[in-house]
Order: sequence, then structure tokens, then C-alpha cells
Amino acid sequence: MGDHQPIDPPTSTNPRVRQVEAILHGTVIDHIPGHMTLKVANLLARENDQVSIGMNLRSARMGRKGVVKISGRELDARTLSRLALIAPSASVSIIRDTQVVQKFTVPMPKLFEDIARCANPNCVTNHEKWTSRLEVVSADPLTVTCIYCERSYPATDLALL
Repeated sequence: MGDHQPIDPPTSTNPRVRQVEAILHGTVIDHIPGHMTLKVANLLARENDQVSIGMNLRSARMGRKGVVKISGRELDARTLSRLALIAPSASVSIIRDTQVVQKFTVPMPKLFEDIARCANPNCVTNHEKWTSRLEVVSADPLTVTCIYCERSYPATDLALL
């Protein structure tokens, strides 16, 4: 009982070890800040999706990270924009026949249109049927400015629509 082998050896020592099951076709969102993993999964998952979630996995780049895998579906531009608000440093891989055919960092739009609610309770977008428009003013940390009320907020203060 004294000699215990680690259940999941560090990935930097053995890069072929998978910490979350592989998928045949679909999308993998990797390098999610650990505390945002479930929020990302809830944002992306549809009712009948097969979703695999890895939380607090070892990462040479981040220390600890999250991974979300969605089988059978690739993310559209609107979903990627929503993802950029909550996990801007994440990477996205498109999988076909178990192979990565495309890999990219979550694209950061210049303008989030009808993606999140302005954090200003007095903003016209929160009282009228106006489309919210939030302009990115800083990428790190992610900060946006409402083009209507002209107030700036960190992305963490926003509620997704």
C-alpha cells in the first residue's frame, strides 16, 4: 500500500495521456480558467448534446484548467462571441474523425452585439427593445463600453443574453 502511482500523470511528462475522453466529431474548448468551466459548459450545451467536462486538470500553461468537449457539433460565430466574454483566453479545436482539423484562440470581436446586457440598470437597452452594443476597449482584462450609456465595465460584470 505504500507505493502509489499517480492516477493521472502530469501531461508535461507524458503528453499522450488524455485527461478527458476523445471525441469522434465536434468541438473542444481547452484552456478554460478552472472556475469558469461549468459556466462554459452551461453556455454551450444544448439539451441533447453529449458533453464531456474536465475540471481542475493540470496545465503547463495555466497551472489548472478546464476542458469542455461537445460531440457532433461545431460552434457558430454567435456562440464563439458569447464564449469570448466568459473565457477569452480559451482555445477551440474542431475535431473530425478524431483529428484536429482546425485550432484557434477564441476570436475577440470589436463589438458584442446582442450578446450581453449592459450592467448599467439605467441604460436604455435595459428598458426598451434596443439591441445591446458593447465595444471592447481592453482585451486584458476584458473591458467593454456600452455605446448607448457610454459606461465601461469589466466583462465579469455582464450578464449574457
